[in-house]
Amino acid sequence: MSILFYCKFQNSAEWKRKVKQRFRNKKIISINETNKFNQVDIAIVWNLPDHILKQLPNLKIIYALGAGVDHILRLNDYRNTPIVRIKDPLMGELMYYYVQSQILNFQVGINEYKIAQNKKIWRKEILPSFNKNLTVGILGLGFLGTIVAKSLKRNNYKIIGYKKTKSKKTQFKMYYGNQLQKFVKSVDVLINVLPNTDVTINFINSKILSLMKKKSLFISIGRGATVNESDLVRHLKKNKSFYASLDVFQNEPLSKKSALWSLPNVNITPHVASITLIDSAIDLMFENYLNYKKTKKTKSNVDLTKGY
Repeated sequence: MSILFYCKFQNSAEWKRKVKQRFRNKKIISINETNKFNQVDIAIVWNLPDHILKQLPNLKIIYALGAGVDHILRLNDYRNTPIVRIKDPLMGELMYYYVQSQILNFQVGINEYKIAQNKKIWRKEILPSFNKNLTVGILGLGFLGTIVAKSLKRNNYKIIGYKKTKSKKTQFKMYYGNQLQKFVKSVDVLINVLPNTDVTINFINSKILSLMKKKSLFISIGRGATVNESDLVRHLKKNKSFYASLDVFQNEPLSKKSALWSLPNVNITPHVASITLIDSAIDLMFENYLNYKKTKKTKSNVDLTKGY
């Protein structure tokens, strides 16, 4: 049997080479080799075009080249084939580094000093906030979000989280259901790690933003579709002490016409908060595949009813 490999990453050739090395007893085929589709039992993909899956009659597992799976679930021809997404603790550690850097910029005043620098102003000193006095709220306490939350808690930040439904086990102070407004009003830093689902589209909008403190930080590292960018631009223009660190966008690359580029209270990064590490990601896939070969069974590590 064979592996269908598809992605358009800048380093896709390296990905393919490493997949060949690890799965050396399997042939790697492309989406152009339609005459070999009946040999495919594994698909390793990111942003696969539609109408390919239905041509793979022997497909047993889909491996997503990243933490998100909306690019698979939105395909018209997806029919409940088990999806295994990458749950790599190293990706969570990288995401934590990103989040910590943005919080430190905010609490030490680096963002404000940078604005002054661009205006050639020697501004007065800013007294930094101590970690213990900052409340960090996290939307999206999944695999990666939980790693970030635990790491920040170890650094003595006050961590709170929000979920629509109650969890049996919680490691942080949690808000649920109709407590969303209370949760948002409580935070100095709001971290958005929400997945892209029908429920989360434009979840961060003018209503949510208006509840945040005048001087606060919004970090978006989940999925770009969860943020109403027009509402965010208006809020940033109106509230000069409100800062945003944005790593994900509705459309990527972010259009040069976007007003976000020129706002002084915005930091923009090109979807790099949690880079997929090729070697460890492929090791996780291969370990899962070996288990499948041994047991002849596999299941999604994605809740298909929730979309993540």
